[in-house]
Amino acid sequence: MYSDELLLPWFRRLAERLPGLRLFDAHTHLGEHDSDGSRLALPDLLDALRLADARGVTFPLMEPGGYREANSAVIEAAATSGGRLVAFCRLDPHDDPVAELERCHDAGARGVKLHPRAEHFDLRDAGVHAVMAAAAERRLPVVVHSGLGIPSLGRDALALAGRHPEAPLVLAHVAEPDLAWIWRQLDDHPRLFLDTAWWNPADHVALFAYVPPGHILFGSDAPYGTPLAAAIVALTTALGTGLSPAQTEAVAGGQLRRLLAGDAAPGALDLGPAPGPPPPRPPLVERVFTLLVGALARMLVRADASDLLELARLGCDVGDDPSATALAEVAGLLRLREQYSREHTVDGRRAAGFHLVLAAAAFAASPGALSDPPG
Repeated sequence: MYSDELLLPWFRRLAERLPGLRLFDAHTHLGEHDSDGSRLALPDLLDALRLADARGVTFPLMEPGGYREANSAVIEAAATSGGRLVAFCRLDPHDDPVAELERCHDAGARGVKLHPRAEHFDLRDAGVHAVMAAAAERRLPVVVHSGLGIPSLGRDALALAGRHPEAPLVLAHVAEPDLAWIWRQLDDHPRLFLDTAWWNPADHVALFAYVPPGHILFGSDAPYGTPLAAAIVALTTALGTGLSPAQTEAVAGGQLRRLLAGDAAPGALDLGPAPGPPPPRPPLVERVFTLLVGALARMLVRADASDLLELARLGCDVGDDPSATALAEVAGLLRLREQYSREHTVDGRRAAGFHLVLAAAAFAASPGALSDPPG
């Protein structure tokens, strides 16, 4: 997993605006055997969280041989982390999941991860309902993969949340397949949440504009993302769409701490309504933003994005236009990416410097987030 030290100056400037910030990452992994080639060892995860001065929820990456040993390893990692980590158990609904949940909860797990794509199930599966019932009895949060590689699961998720209301249900990856509409249903599902573990800042803008902040949890998806880079995206977008410091701090960790405490209140901490769409981006910023999103899509698959990144860099040279201040932040990150890529070819499964381009795209998506007071 790549290092985020180069992003620290931007993160610290955001943190200065948030005096109560206590980052708590709702979505990290540990493991060595995922079929997609992803790996993350405990020392690397702890280093990444320390860099962001963050705590994290963690659960196993995919394990082709089953999850009993992997869950035990994650529980042990959390127990020896000095409070840095909270363990969730990963369950296969086809493999006696309630017994494994009970074993893991007795050993110290404080939540559940389900992955419909990896374990080949949908949310109507009887094993899923059994897991949700057991989690509801213990008031344990349940995180469900709802990003790449699966069809819409939003309506089944709403049914699950309605049937098992005492188990907080977290749709990971901004509920990407269902984000266009599911925000309209959240008032009726007070314990349904979406996490921010996703790569496209355009989706983050939609998330923070339309989803009430009490239903949003910060997550990085480490090792696919990193806590610091993901925090820059989430904090920039939250402030850029008009959330107050207190609302942003709750998204960044306060709400998750409350859920993990097993709060008996009926639903999410009420942080007010969604702010609605922010003002349109200036055209000169919008063109840079679209170039950066195109570059990120290429970099996700290790493809060459140098032509798009060069166009984005040139697009930041706007003279005395009012967009100049915001685009200067973007240009600075792109210069760092160019220097970084001379020494690195790839970062894990992505082209080198993805984290720097992601931060640049976040600042282009929410220009002024570093300087303008939240509205």
